Amino acid sequence: MSENQAPMIRVMGFKTSYEMLPVKGDPVNERCDLKGYKLDASGRRILERQAEDWVTYSPSHSPMNTKTTERVRLMLPDPSKMGEDQDGEKLKFMTARWMQIEPAYDAFKKGQDIPVNGMALAAWPGVSPEQAEVLRQAGIRTVEEVRDLQEGQMEKVRLPNMREMRKQAKLFLENTDAAKASEREAQKDAIIEQMAERLAAMEALLEERTQPAKGKSAARDAA
Repeated sequence: MSENQAPMIRVMGFKTSYEMLPVKGDPVNERCDLKGYKLDASGRRILERQAEDWVTYSPSHSPMNTKTTERVRLMLPDPSKMGEDQDGEKLKFMTARWMQIEPAYDAFKKGQDIPVNGMALAAWPGVSPEQAEVLRQAGIRTVEEVRDLQEGQMEKVRLPNMREMRKQAKLFLENTDAAKASEREAQKDAIIEQMAERLAAMEALLEERTQPAKGKSAARDAA
């Protein structure tokens, strides 16, 4: 994936390690190096054990074949660290990639499940919890991802009858889409019916209110 293309990735997960890392300081009041890290009396960086978050991601089209693990802090798009990036393509690339990582990272930091794009496997009656866990271990988290599996990818999933599972995923999603479309049409019909009833009620009320006026006008004409 070249740097001048917007990345399409799938976040696989996060983890936290604890490492001896340099400590940021206050260059005005503390002895620091050119990058702002605190120095000891001998001029060496002061190290402390700190939490380091890592993200593992893969290309969306091939979650099982290629996985990359990086420090989260190095994934942040920072214009001051782009180096030779006169046309801004590198910054665009990193910004697009971070926009796909950030929601999942926020969920991870809050102790929540990583959000998925599509229908979660748990919502599909076509797989058991045990099968769903095997799929998740292979980087497959949604019914759409089962439907879109390529031949070479299915061979790497440690489950039998993957072609049939892919077929059932496709049918399930088609039926779900059809059901949603029918529900939308039913809701639309209900709204139209309600509007028609309200219009009829308003017309009846208007006619009722104008009847006395018509009667008085007729009486005056007769007089």
